[in-house]
Amino acid sequence: MALTFKQKALLATPLPASWVSTVVIHNVYVKFYTDVIGLDPKYVGWVYLAFNLWNIINDPIFGVILDKMRYKPKKGKFLRVMRITVPFMLLGLVAMAWTDPSWPEAVILGVFLFELFLFDVAATFYVISATSCIFLAAPTREDRIDVEVGKTWIGNIASAFATIVATQLLVGDAITERTTIAVLLMGVVLLNGVLYLIPLIALKDRRELYEQGDAGEEAVTWAQLKADAKTIFRMRAFWAWSAFTATAMAPMGMYFTAFLYFMDHVVRSTGTEATIADTGSMGVVLLALPLFARMIKRFGSRTSIFIGLVPYVVGLAALFWVTAWWQVLLCYVVLMAGRFTMSTAGIALDGALIDDNERATGVRKTGSFIALRTLLSAPLIGTQTAIFMWVISAYGYDQNADLQSETAQFGIRMATAGVPIIFAVIGAIALIFLPYTKAIETSLSEYSLHRRGDVAIGRGAAEVTPQATTPSA
Repeated sequence: MALTFKQKALLATPLPASWVSTVVIHNVYVKFYTDVIGLDPKYVGWVYLAFNLWNIINDPIFGVILDKMRYKPKKGKFLRVMRITVPFMLLGLVAMAWTDPSWPEAVILGVFLFELFLFDVAATFYVISATSCIFLAAPTREDRIDVEVGKTWIGNIASAFATIVATQLLVGDAITERTTIAVLLMGVVLLNGVLYLIPLIALKDRRELYEQGDAGEEAVTWAQLKADAKTIFRMRAFWAWSAFTATAMAPMGMYFTAFLYFMDHVVRSTGTEATIADTGSMGVVLLALPLFARMIKRFGSRTSIFIGLVPYVVGLAALFWVTAWWQVLLCYVVLMAGRFTMSTAGIALDGALIDDNERATGVRKTGSFIALRTLLSAPLIGTQTAIFMWVISAYGYDQNADLQSETAQFGIRMATAGVPIIFAVIGAIALIFLPYTKAIETSLSEYSLHRRGDVAIGRGAAEVTPQATTPSA
């Protein structure tokens, strides 16, 4: 018995809320602090470098802590952490908008860094808890794929709103007064708060889902951590899947930055044309996403990723020849179709890895998996922006030129399309070694359903599922 539509829709809400926060942090406050607050760009760069380094360190630590945390009656486990951390995340987002430009630069730098630190500690705990919660409450591969579709819809629509508002505030001269911008940004934070509130109110944390496989009774000792890591490192699937995600999917983490350079300096489009090319292509892909999900369920996740790689690479390759914005739109429809086929199938494989390890060891280690994969993938994913800049610089990109040379334009095409194609080919080779056929995926899905399925679909006495599925519903 599968989850209901309402259950899946509610489980799709926790992570998109954090995506909006990430848009505000990475797309808004960078420009806000240089253009409005007046902080030297090099200091902003150092702050975000420290922010990213801290991310690499804290993810592994926090993931293990969450795995070993005990379930508390009437308070829960993962949902309890989510409820505690959201106020700190919102506090960080609000505080960053009210820095006074009259403060000494060193004070602004210190306060900004502290606020980012406050936000990131809370956000890391929240995201790992939300991910663990979703994998518990959606026990089968089919449920997880459907939740991922809903998550992609909600996340893209909410993030697009945040991006458009930020663009209107920080591009051009329509609004230049700092207090007015800060007040309007509070509207974005308010929307973000509402998105967080939905899962925090509608989801419940039930004891029964933690009765099998939970590591809450284990001590956080060095010996225990080494034993846990050893069970994960022995899995061929872990290495193959980590290698794929750290290579094939890595360039998409900064695709929008590459898109802006491409539209501005190669196609030379207007802002409106660039917006249509970006949102139009994404709109088409979102409409088709349920069809991609059906294909993934039918053919299996690994096969679907290989299928998704084809339009992804073809769409990227076509960018070497396009000259008009509408041609870029068509390219992005094709390549984003491949990208979201891969990412939707990937969520089922993430769950399969955790289920597989639990079946072998009897203990569930969602946080540890996130921790170890972050350690392995962060260096490659974190350097994508630097690689892009190195490539366009090597081909002669001139930031002061109104018109880039033909060589520089080719460099932008190479950085936008050529580099991701190379990473995709490397990732495809790694994926060959992933042992999860559709039959193995189905077997792991049945194991997960057997472990906690009755509780997850609301037939047990308690749950980590939407309230609508309680026995009284």
